Amino acid sequence: MESGTRNVTGNLTQALAQQIASETTAIVGFNIVITDANGIVLGSGDMSRVGTLHEASLDVVRTRLPATHSAAEASALHGVKPGVTLPILLNGHLIGTVGITGSPAKVTRFGLLVERQTEILLHQASLLRTGLQHQRDLEDLVHEILAFDPEITEAVALLNQAREQAVDLTVSRVGIAVQINGRSSIPTITTELLPRALVLLRESFPHKHTIAVSIAANRYVVFAHPDGDGIPGIAQQARHCLEQFHAHLATDVEIGIGTEGVDPAGLRSSYEDAVDSLRLGRRLMHGFERVTTIDQVRIEQLLSSVSLRVRRRYATAVAAGLLTRGDWPTMRSTVVAWCESGFSLVGAARRLHVHRNTLIHRLEKIEELQGWSERSGQAYLALYLACKASEFEVDKSQAE
Repeated sequence: MESGTRNVTGNLTQALAQQIASETTAIVGFNIVITDANGIVLGSGDMSRVGTLHEASLDVVRTRLPATHSAAEASALHGVKPGVTLPILLNGHLIGTVGITGSPAKVTRFGLLVERQTEILLHQASLLRTGLQHQRDLEDLVHEILAFDPEITEAVALLNQAREQAVDLTVSRVGIAVQINGRSSIPTITTELLPRALVLLRESFPHKHTIAVSIAANRYVVFAHPDGDGIPGIAQQARHCLEQFHAHLATDVEIGIGTEGVDPAGLRSSYEDAVDSLRLGRRLMHGFERVTTIDQVRIEQLLSSVSLRVRRRYATAVAAGLLTRGDWPTMRSTVVAWCESGFSLVGAARRLHVHRNTLIHRLEKIEELQGWSERSGQAYLALYLACKASEFEVDKSQAE
């Protein structure tokens, strides 16, 4: 047997051979027998023949040529009935034979059809196995990236591992965390040889350097190349992704987008930002925006990294004159709007939907309660963080 034959016989498993034999037997109306390269029957429409020797296959394997067997010829061979036996080739390697039981005059005309159909099915199975193996390799690579610690692992080792999979980790990518919500039925395998969700993710972020894998049930990691449009372009692709999932799978998706990163350390940091974006976006956007970039929640990211006790102590220390008042929510929203509008009376008033004079009155009241002698940007920024810390706790309790 050729060494090449040994390398590919794993594609012809007994389960696959039996499936092909059963389905083909039902289609052509004659019993189909599929053997390995040693002539052992792996699949047959007649299950009693599985595991037996089909002696006629041995010459077919040796010569790689079809052979017919009359009733007299078949009776002289072990485990053979009248019919035709043909070689099965996969990528130029002989991996077994397929036989059709019946009068040679009747079944020979089916020979080429059955042989070709069997080879097509085996080729598809081989592609599927190769595609799934490549996907598993990518998943392993991504897990290595997410666990990367430069103090433990040399970056060059991970770069070389990626290079073996034709992945260049020195290319700039943006980490994206994807959460699929609901219990919609997502087909596991499609003609693209990948789960449909992964197909949609790769179509939504179509650059050749995109990496997309599943890391848990309904959770996906994408490392997308930002091209020339940077993070805004990635965010636009993410919104298109939401539309695709809703249209094709009738399911909702939430997406968090990190920063641009290069090399294993940069990609890990980027994805950590993406996870924070997803988590904080879900908490703060109240479902109105399902795509969140890390720049939208940087302050909340900082606050969430500080312990609850420290946040509360800070808010109490900085905003003591306001926290106990019944109109604290109004005062808080006023401070936030004032600071986030760049200390613009027009911008803040528009954001709060109040008259400019109303805003001025509120600011004067805040400054009086705080005991400030003058309007200081630095003092307002400190108060702004206290307000955001308090706002963060309110949003957290609502989310829970």
